Amino acid sequence: MLRGACTTILSMASPKRPRLQLDIPIPIRNRAKAVAYARNMSLVELVLRALSKEGDKELTKLIEKDLEERTERGRPQK
Repeated sequence: MLRGACTTILSMASPKRPRLQLDIPIPIRNRAKAVAYARNMSLVELVLRALSKEGDKELTKLIEKDLEERTERGRPQK
């Protein structure tokens, strides 16, 4: 049953923005969300910023470009 649910969720993602799932315990996820919220970020933005600090110049450039182009947090306004 979970397999079908995952397929549905993944099929909703844009072909240019595939989804990434992390297998982490709920307490870690909850704490990471709290840290992101305290820094006025989304969890995705927190993870991307952490990845950009790994020292790869091309990865950092791609992440910075993506973060600049991202819409604001929350539901999109019509």
